[in-house]
Amino acid sequence: MEKKNNSKLKLTTLAMAQIAVSAALLCVLSPLAIPLPIPVPFTLQVLVVIMIALILKPSYAIIAQLIYTVLGIVGLPVFSGGKSGFGTILSPTGGFIIGFIIASFFVSLVKEKLKIKNSVLRYILSSVIVGIPCIYIPGIAMYMIFVKTDLLTAIVTLTSVFILIDLAKCVIASLIAVPVNKALDKIK
Repeated sequence: MEKKNNSKLKLTTLAMAQIAVSAALLCVLSPLAIPLPIPVPFTLQVLVVIMIALILKPSYAIIAQLIYTVLGIVGLPVFSGGKSGFGTILSPTGGFIIGFIIASFFVSLVKEKLKIKNSVLRYILSSVIVGIPCIYIPGIAMYMIFVKTDLLTAIVTLTSVFILIDLAKCVIASLIAVPVNKALDKIK
């Protein structure tokens, strides 16, 4: 008799639907961008990435993010401002795309492991303490490389405009994720 390997990723129909809808949300909402006087525009990407991480399991969240990223790399205009191609990742804002992949996994992982009963508080803490650094660190690093600037200038340029907005996006994503997760629990 064969033993079942429980460590394998089990993609149920519900899981595949969640991943597909999440990747589609990223593809539809990420190109929407408001240009700013710095190379990084205002987008809904952080909100959607965090929301997906708070709703899906870690492996599902990263799969959705990778599908979105691959679609952008192969030429679909799904990145910020309708950009596409591998060159978008190798640009001043490309680190944020890498950060979204990292954040999708770790925010989801931490929200599952954090021992706080209040879901909204657990989600906010997971997204703010883990998500923001996971997104910002590669974003700032790539910005420094391509703009050829120092760490302090990169941090001030990128965080002074976005940090409060991104913190608000984490709160909004958390408030959306709680009722969505409750509804999904009912159909599982």
